[in-house]
Amino acid sequence: MTQTIPSALLPFNSAKINDRYLVSNIMGCWDALNAEEFRELQSLRVMRGGALYSRLLERGLIANEGNIHRIVNGYRSLNANLFNDTSLHIAVVTKRCNLRCAYCHAEGGASSEDMTYKTATRILQYIFDVRSNSVTLEFQGGEPLLNWPVVKFLTEHARKFNTIKKNLKIVIVTNMLLMDEEKMRFFVDHDVSVCTSVDGPADIHDQNRKDVAGRGTHAQVIEKIEYFAKKFGRKVGMLPTITRHSLAHPERIIDEYLRLGNTEIALRPVSRIGYACNCWEDIGYTPQEFNVFYDRAMAYIMKLNTAGHYLSERIARIILTKVLLSQDPCYVDMMNPCGAGRAVMAYAPDGGCYPTDEARMLRDDIFRLGDINTEHYDNMINKENYFSLLAAGCSDLWNYRSVYSPWLGIDPVVNYALERNIIPKGSSRLQQVLTHQFKTVFSYLLGDKKYMEIFQRWIRGDSHEKESKE
Repeated sequence: MTQTIPSALLPFNSAKINDRYLVSNIMGCWDALNAEEFRELQSLRVMRGGALYSRLLERGLIANEGNIHRIVNGYRSLNANLFNDTSLHIAVVTKRCNLRCAYCHAEGGASSEDMTYKTATRILQYIFDVRSNSVTLEFQGGEPLLNWPVVKFLTEHARKFNTIKKNLKIVIVTNMLLMDEEKMRFFVDHDVSVCTSVDGPADIHDQNRKDVAGRGTHAQVIEKIEYFAKKFGRKVGMLPTITRHSLAHPERIIDEYLRLGNTEIALRPVSRIGYACNCWEDIGYTPQEFNVFYDRAMAYIMKLNTAGHYLSERIARIILTKVLLSQDPCYVDMMNPCGAGRAVMAYAPDGGCYPTDEARMLRDDIFRLGDINTEHYDNMINKENYFSLLAAGCSDLWNYRSVYSPWLGIDPVVNYALERNIIPKGSSRLQQVLTHQFKTVFSYLLGDKKYMEIFQRWIRGDSHEKESKE
């Protein structure tokens, strides 16, 4: 005899946003209720067959035999990263750098800290050993172009040895100062995406990003970006880092990105890691100060979009992809458990293997998983410190009362960098920022319908621009 599964109201969290109540459950299902509907829900006596019951059933807040498979499939889609091996492989080909940026995490070193061909070859093996069909090889440093032979070697051989036809993406993160026509042509010929830092107009950028002689670099960077576009028809991805010098100028930073033809901007807070620790009083700020900046920036971005200009904010778009589409954009900071090691691996010039880029920037080796020159990928992901990292990165343990918990994650590496503890004490700096960004996005999402139309354009990518990943 077939047994019918009774309807059940799944456990939920809630928060008041504007004049409505956002309600969500661990499966990523959510709805926004008015005050009367919320009182009925809180009473746990939602009338079967009533309008609210039917809506909550449709939204997945109530589960029964008819919708349980849809709810589970939505959860699987929302957390697709759980079912893949490491997809982002960061090759730190050198620690040397020709800049002295105020917020540098990496702290450039001497010429002896260049990656060798031997270590580069082991990275190739790691890329093709993982069971993910889509992998990204990302070059970082220091300044990766200072070890140009190894960048070329890895790029050419990654393309050559991709005989199993993985979806292979190659990215270089460079300050552009050493970029010349030969390198540009090589990157175009080998389909390498180029990403750089532009912190805003010259006066803001040049306070943050100086060369070894203390001179600003804005003019040189923009000249190289514009030449790449004119000569080869290729756009350079740009990322700003928000320091204390930026906080009063969100509109000017956004206008600079529009001037340069960008359709997206990623507003990232500076992190207190590496060299940035030495000048934190000059460049740092509290999470609350960044949140004020973010709200002002989002207000300007929404104003621009309402007036017909297309510009998305990257973190907001990632949030919307998770919330509206129940899709996993594989953004490490919002994975649960944390994406360290599971989604990303970083390889130092000496072959040291780390579960995130930030992990190799700390002043101790607590997160070092081993040496890729002597160990295989499967050994790295069976280390005790790796398991401890994953356990600490289960946001359900520390953030279970938040209405945003279905979409949030925790980064124990950053938490350790700031507090010397992988276990968060209360709400971490990163959590305060991400939680506020979710609240800001939902305040627009539950507001005027014109904002929903703008957000729908963002997640559809109506600008027809090819997206580039960090």
